[in-house]
Amino acid sequence: MPKVYEKQREELISDLSDMSEVAEEMLHNSIKALDTKDSNLAWEVIERDDLLDHMQFTIEDKISRLLSEEHPHVSDARFALATAKIAINLERVGDHATNIAETVMELKNEKYLEPLVMIPELADIVSDMLSAVLESFITRNPDLAEAACRKDERADNIYEQIYEKNIRLLDDCDGTRKMNQVVRFINVAKSLERVGDHATNIGEETIFAVTGNRVKY
Repeated sequence: MPKVYEKQREELISDLSDMSEVAEEMLHNSIKALDTKDSNLAWEVIERDDLLDHMQFTIEDKISRLLSEEHPHVSDARFALATAKIAINLERVGDHATNIAETVMELKNEKYLEPLVMIPELADIVSDMLSAVLESFITRNPDLAEAACRKDERADNIYEQIYEKNIRLLDDCDGTRKMNQVVRFINVAKSLERVGDHATNIGEETIFAVTGNRVKY
């Protein structure tokens, strides 16, 4: 591999690692803020969304420059395209974390109808998936990516349980405020389910970047 490509690849991996750290921290803090009703922590998550957007733009700019080099190797082009898609998915993870943090701000003065149980469980699963697929990309380990992708079905099942439980709660709600809270928690669960989808996308891009094979989970 020419040194110019090797250096650019190393820079992109470093940038993507930094971006993933921010996205994962935002997700973790949004769930923590929801559990503890910590509006200050929620606001920190919301404020970091702009940083994540900027990091994505930086990565896309470097990818554009890498692909503009004369006769890039096929593996470099494949790596660049996968990196761009992973950055997009990380930015969207940040969006979902921000949505959860905004829910915290809206519900900070309300008593929750029920203790949070399944939402933290779902958050743990998708967080583990996200960490694993990001590690798999950095270490070029397609087996780790595949194992993480296969957890998405479990995340989907837990989301369905949360959805059905909250729909039943809607039938028992006797006020607009309570109905609003139930809808908000359904949206939180949906955001987490989508994080699992984005983690799966990252895993699929990792497998493509390393092996050249396109897979869908």
